[in-house]
Amino acid sequence: MDRRSEAIAQLLETALSERFLTPVTEVIQAVPIAIAIVHAEELRILTLNDQMADALGRPATEAVGRSIVELIPASHPLADRRPYRDVAISGRAFEAMPLIANRFWQWFIRPLKGADRSIEHLLVGLVAGAEPLRGGDLSRLLEMNATKTEFLNLAAHELRTPLGVIHGYASLLAQGGLSAEHQHLAGIRIYEKAKHLSRLINDLSLVARLDELGPSLAREDLDLVGLLAPVVDELRRRFPDLAIDFQFGERRAEVTGDAYWLRLAVRELLDNAIRFRPSPSGRIDLGISSSGTSWRVSVLDDGFGISASDQELLFERFARIETDENQHQVGMGIGLYMVREVARAHGGRVTVSSRTGAGSEFVLELPRPPGVLRDR
Repeated sequence: MDRRSEAIAQLLETALSERFLTPVTEVIQAVPIAIAIVHAEELRILTLNDQMADALGRPATEAVGRSIVELIPASHPLADRRPYRDVAISGRAFEAMPLIANRFWQWFIRPLKGADRSIEHLLVGLVAGAEPLRGGDLSRLLEMNATKTEFLNLAAHELRTPLGVIHGYASLLAQGGLSAEHQHLAGIRIYEKAKHLSRLINDLSLVARLDELGPSLAREDLDLVGLLAPVVDELRRRFPDLAIDFQFGERRAEVTGDAYWLRLAVRELLDNAIRFRPSPSGRIDLGISSSGTSWRVSVLDDGFGISASDQELLFERFARIETDENQHQVGMGIGLYMVREVARAHGGRVTVSSRTGAGSEFVLELPRPPGVLRDR
């Protein structure tokens, strides 16, 4: 937990130093543990996520602006002022394992430094104790935890660039004196970096939910055709210059799985086909076909393509393949890793066939339910 809380603290410290509260609020809501940011001296809660509000037993709207030690009963472990004071003075992180509501929790407090490197806020977190895990469940938990920690470290670094650009151009606009041309340029740059920041936060939200792709994954009977048709319709409206064709050999393609994750995985493949291309126009084919005991969901594009040497890295977590053509589009490298995890969680796989300059085809293979196979 130490490395993970350190990564979260670094990420939030970066955002707080730039005085952008909205990204901070969105980031902590995406973090899958109970956390709050409090003022280092007064211990007033600056912001907190829903998990921390639940842990404190108070609505978030009631908790913000109040002292965390006065918000809860004096007997509550988090009501002890001493750990907060020690962290604010020494700058050293604090960790303990208090018993709260008949359950052990991991409680940590980390210092958050401001622009002048003085300790202005504290990151307070709670992690609920869990039942012992064994075998594959434990291995998966460790892998997901490593993924989140690695991503938070990466995000903390990446967050500085868009925030710095937004802050710089916003400051120039606030001071006035810019020509109309330079005002227009500043607006474009702020808009571009805001989109970058939004994608980073979306990726953070995605990473926070990767734990769901395990044995407890929700499963229901689904029709892939009906599930994906609205996604295609939406993309056609948003990108009218693209010819997006949806082809399916049969009227229904029945699978058992989680609608949210399957839709998200195919949406990621389509988003990549839209983003990584030389121009706004072109063609993308989404197809669903039967292949023995599986359904093949294919996304074929006429974009940049991917070299053979890079294809092996595509589905690794945080793999970012940067070329002269796509360097302005490179993200955090979590999307295709997520697609691979969704495929595995559903008993399937994802593959790619591509050639530089000629486009790519990604294929998501999903098993057909045994009952459907017998009917045929």
